[in-house]
Amino acid sequence: MIPRTWSGLRPAVRDLAGALLLGAGLTRPERSARDLLTVVTLHRVLPEERLAAYPLRAIAVSTKELAFLVAFMREHYTCAPLSEAHGRWAGGERPPRPLAAITFDDGQLDNVEQARPVLEQAGLRATFFLPVEAVDSDRLLWHDRLAYAALRLLELDGARAAALLGPLPGSDHRAQVTGLVARSKALSDPERSSLVERVERAAGGDARPAWDGMMRWDQVRALAAAGHEIGSHSLSHPLLPGLSDQRLDAELAGSRTRLEAEVGRPCLAFCYPNGDCDDRVVAAVARAGYRLAVLTAWGPNRTGAHPLRLTRCDLQGPTTRDRAGRLSAARLALRLHPTFARLL
Repeated sequence: MIPRTWSGLRPAVRDLAGALLLGAGLTRPERSARDLLTVVTLHRVLPEERLAAYPLRAIAVSTKELAFLVAFMREHYTCAPLSEAHGRWAGGERPPRPLAAITFDDGQLDNVEQARPVLEQAGLRATFFLPVEAVDSDRLLWHDRLAYAALRLLELDGARAAALLGPLPGSDHRAQVTGLVARSKALSDPERSSLVERVERAAGGDARPAWDGMMRWDQVRALAAAGHEIGSHSLSHPLLPGLSDQRLDAELAGSRTRLEAEVGRPCLAFCYPNGDCDDRVVAAVARAGYRLAVLTAWGPNRTGAHPLRLTRCDLQGPTTRDRAGRLSAARLALRLHPTFARLL
């Protein structure tokens, strides 16, 4: 049956357009991103069996998907850790394969166990943004804790979940959990923490699987020794615009001081939790001594981009695959293109 709506036609049109544009060279980064700095964002990297159990698929890629996109980046870009790539780009360097940085947010254990071997097999170095207190405590960040607990509660007792969480639109439990996490970002830090604790209690306690967790400090030091960059993702991963000036400075300067002490080298790059910032937060980041900071806002960076408001291109499993589920260079090239990405 031929699809009759644009939503039905769109995947086919996207795949055809992607193939034609890549074949014509229009979406090849060597052409489309020559003067740009492309910063790629990743979070979780999991083997297929763990990915199937992880509630927030939109911020995860499989190990196989990561290997595919890393190979694409190596072929089409000149990759370096963020501070190095930005320094070369801001200094006017424009190599035939444009400059790019691969970044990982949140400091989970899988970044070491799954991502590091893929990167190093390809000969690439990346930037890892760490929330210091989560590494200290080996406690997952609030969104993972909430997602695991809510998924368990939904599967065990739907009525109790509904009474505690209210209506959760979505076609399945994972879609409902994703919506819950997105909705919870509007809460204050105390409200969000209280919600996570209530859901965990209702679900019978910490719901994370035994394989999940955060990096250890010895692993962080090993990453730095191997040439990867360690950046700050704050102390406790709060949404920064709502903090007092005193706590804001503590989150920014405190995390930088601690990371420098742990790895024995300067911490120059910062990642805004959830991408949230305003002029006051940006000024505080500068005051804390960071030279670069990244957002979650999408897009490659053009000449003159503010170094403390750098944009990034987030990548997930679906953005590496065509409508038949095959890993697709044409699809990935579309996702990274400064104009044609809207076809997705």
